[in-house]
Amino acid sequence: MKGDAVRENPTILRIRLGAELRELRDRLGLSLDAASKALTAGDHDISVSKLSRLENGKGAIRLHDIRCLLDLYKVGSDAQRDLLLRMAREAKAAAPAAWWTDYESVLPSGLSTYVGLEAGAGRLLTFTLTLIEGLLQTEDYARALIQAWLPTDPPETIERLVQLRMQRQNVLITDPKLELITVMDEAALRRPIGGGTTMRSQLHHVLDVCEKLPNVSVQVIPLSKGAYGPQHGMFTLIEPRDPADKSVAYVDSMGGNLYMQRPDQISRFRTMFGRLQAMALDPHESLNVIRTAAEETRP
Repeated sequence: MKGDAVRENPTILRIRLGAELRELRDRLGLSLDAASKALTAGDHDISVSKLSRLENGKGAIRLHDIRCLLDLYKVGSDAQRDLLLRMAREAKAAAPAAWWTDYESVLPSGLSTYVGLEAGAGRLLTFTLTLIEGLLQTEDYARALIQAWLPTDPPETIERLVQLRMQRQNVLITDPKLELITVMDEAALRRPIGGGTTMRSQLHHVLDVCEKLPNVSVQVIPLSKGAYGPQHGMFTLIEPRDPADKSVAYVDSMGGNLYMQRPDQISRFRTMFGRLQAMALDPHESLNVIRTAAEETRP
């Protein structure tokens, strides 16, 4: 654990704090259930679900809870204890200052964590099947997509979510710049979301971004490849800007948003992404496929 871990990104702070708490629990050989029961026996009510959320960097942080956990885990070093409590205080203080908190009222469950991780990432490895990667979407394309996802939501909510998606794209041009490597199925280029005119503009936008920003790379898996894995879902591997932090794999599934951090899980997603890259066309060939798709898309 680094001794100078002072951050402005509350999501990164919470995840780092959670990882430290999980490591302390594991060292004592305690399960989540055993830790929760031990705390309850000591008149400190921290449920299994609450402890799980803390370890996964989610939920509100209460300093009293952190102190109780440190007592349970026998953290005797004043320096280690002070650092963990400082990390907790930093996370609480930084949360209101994070720009994406302005959108908390309209963010779907779990997405706030993703936006925070994205804001603190050094590299994103993304795989998409039928949609253009969110950081490469135009405003019209994003609006059509969000309207389809949330058909009963009021127009004000839709517009706020569109604004959020556009603001997220600043990570591609800020300093330090985020490196984005995305692999997409050719089906994403052929599905006319928002109609022909919107889709054609969207494809030209992807071409423009790839030509202007050296930190953005797109590879396309052609339809001619037939069946391949993983055609069951999209995922993102989020690699942190600070190497002291851990990578996170995000899967957007029908059962909810999943965040995975175990080394074996990260290794599996890296291997999977490498296979997808090897199957896809190289970036130059991929841009030619996107250019052709744009030409063939009728307004």
